[in-house]
Amino acid sequence: MESLCPEAAETIASNEDLLAHILLCMPPKSLLRFKSVSKHWLALISGPNFCNRHALQNPNSKVSAFFARTIISQEIFFTSLGNDENPSGFRSKPLNFIGDPRGVEILQSCNGLLLCCSSLSTTGRYYVVNPTTSKFSTFFFPAATKSTTVSGVALAFDPAKSIHYKVVVVSTISESVGGYQFKVFLSETRSWKVFRANFPAKFDMNFSRGVHCNGLISWIGDASKVLLYDTDEHRFRTVPSPPGHGGYRWHRYFGESCGHLHLIEISRPQLSQFEVLEMEKDYSGWFVKYNVDLNAISSAFPEMVCNPLEPYYSFVVVFVDEHDLSILLHIPCKVISYNLRDKKVCDLTPKNIYTKRSLIVRWQSAYAHMDTLACV
Repeated sequence: MESLCPEAAETIASNEDLLAHILLCMPPKSLLRFKSVSKHWLALISGPNFCNRHALQNPNSKVSAFFARTIISQEIFFTSLGNDENPSGFRSKPLNFIGDPRGVEILQSCNGLLLCCSSLSTTGRYYVVNPTTSKFSTFFFPAATKSTTVSGVALAFDPAKSIHYKVVVVSTISESVGGYQFKVFLSETRSWKVFRANFPAKFDMNFSRGVHCNGLISWIGDASKVLLYDTDEHRFRTVPSPPGHGGYRWHRYFGESCGHLHLIEISRPQLSQFEVLEMEKDYSGWFVKYNVDLNAISSAFPEMVCNPLEPYYSFVVVFVDEHDLSILLHIPCKVISYNLRDKKVCDLTPKNIYTKRSLIVRWQSAYAHMDTLACV
């Protein structure tokens, strides 16, 4: 491909609309490097108008990395999935730019943004973070009352629809049987709205990790029943447990990809075979999307063979990727991608950075990341 002649390049550089149109097609990490080209490019790419336009124009970015928190040290680390943007592939303490003296905990990942809180929970300080741009916004809950206890916090952000996000705070109401309070923070107005909902007395839901998908925040309970919360209409509904799944089952994964909600659960410590369930488009129930058998790759990766002492941590499903029809697995010392269609395996492990202790994370402590310039 021939390079542009100096006259053509100068014409593009002097026409801000044309330059912006071209830059809007570039990936976020490239644009961050382009800031050093000139003061003009720095001002253009750093501007909130450009960042918001880029986020809206590129809403379905592929997963490029993941964050995880180790069980033993509680340290957060960041692993790039072997792309050219981050040759090192690995960073420990990746959220230090927030500057919280107590450190932060990740609560949720949502389309490139992270919902975090201060590790000192009594401060009530929360953050919405863009790790790509190292920008974050701080907010505090409205004044609490003696009758309410925070059960969970969730983030709703969909750049395909809006540049604005919402944070939902779920609190139990002590004097009300089955009563819950929902406080919704609107980034567009920097204000809060309060709603109330009542559920059955034996309502058993884990609000600690919400999943945003198609304008709905989903939480899953111990019996695999799912509660859906419509963040626009502030309405609720539940989804029944998968059919034929009696008895106690362990959740191995609950997440979203490309507008699809996925669930992986098991009934026994034998983890080499499992189903990936997907929610129906009308949210009426679950169906089996993929049948997965990891026996075929266990010989190539003996690290993932079940350990009798810790049978549930021999591998972690980090992400079900509908872009590539694959699942991302974190096993001792390695990160691998397993294609669900052709059964091929790709070793994505950054070189010389993993130790035998680096696996020790739960799926609840692994968060997929995609690059975005979205403002927070």
